[in-house]
Amino acid sequence: MQLSIETLCKKNRDGFDEFYAIYSISFPLSEQKSKEELLKMLHSPCYTIFISKNNNKTTGFCIIFHSLQTSFYLLEYMAVDTTKRSSGIGSKLFSYATSQIFSKNGIKPLLIEIDSSEEKSDEHAIREKREQFYKKLGCRKINPFDYILAIKNDKTAPPMKLLVYHTKMQNVLKPQLQEWLEDIYTLVYGCARDDERIDKMLYHLPQTLNFEAY
Repeated sequence: MQLSIETLCKKNRDGFDEFYAIYSISFPLSEQKSKEELLKMLHSPCYTIFISKNNNKTTGFCIIFHSLQTSFYLLEYMAVDTTKRSSGIGSKLFSYATSQIFSKNGIKPLLIEIDSSEEKSDEHAIREKREQFYKKLGCRKINPFDYILAIKNDKTAPPMKLLVYHTKMQNVLKPQLQEWLEDIYTLVYGCARDDERIDKMLYHLPQTLNFEAY
């Protein structure tokens, strides 16, 4: 089984449909963007969708936001086909995508949105496994910090955490975190810069937030 990783071409509609088939069953509806929004992301210069393929069949994907306006990148979504998980595809996708983005656009902190594993739920085991996956890749949790997803739909988003992938950063100052949140809310999700959820996330935080060491 030969694994290859490539950038999803804007004109490759069949490739987009294969990617979307995995996307649509990999995340809770409260965390999903519409098919139309994903198509806009595919054609935006601020996004790259990386896809993994086995024998010419799409087996996983990774979507990274990389605007020149921001001081960070955002790994917005990553998933592997349910029949291909635990085979190393996810870690290879992550390594390939980050190396490509860093080499083309420079090294900046990569932020990652994940469901919190701290609260009990029907998907608790899945959330713990996902957090362990990112931990092994060198990603660290901002602590203490509870992240509120800015998705626009009628579903209630689950409690979330924000991870950071950067080899040298050990902490983030509160004003820098505020800038990250404002840019995520406005540039990624189309919300207002003064969205009340940003103040809610920041209100009780200390001036310096450490990255939780694993």
